[in-house]
Amino acid sequence: MKKALRAGFGLAAIASVALFTGAQTATSQSNSNVCAPRDDLVSQLGDQFRESQKAVGLLGDQAVMEVFASDQGTWTILTTDTNGTSCIVAAGEGWDDNFATLVGEGV
Repeated sequence: MKKALRAGFGLAAIASVALFTGAQTATSQSNSNVCAPRDDLVSQLGDQFRESQKAVGLLGDQAVMEVFASDQGTWTILTTDTNGTSCIVAAGEGWDDNFATLVGEGV
């Protein structure tokens, strides 16, 4: 049941951001992602969901992956290409920063 709730929230979050920002839905390789200029998506994630960047990593030399999360536990994963276009590839709830702190303490 919890998994279904997470998936449902993720779809709702993606749809909400798309409607609110006017972002286009890209259909490539049978995936449907919300894509828009990075600044627009990041601004909307902050305004609507209170999400801020928690992690970033390179996807080769052509893209960056970012994780945004809120204190309420919502999270979104974006990929951004070298042109500054970001796509939401996943979203959900239940983000917990405490695990990283505990691992750092040797737990």
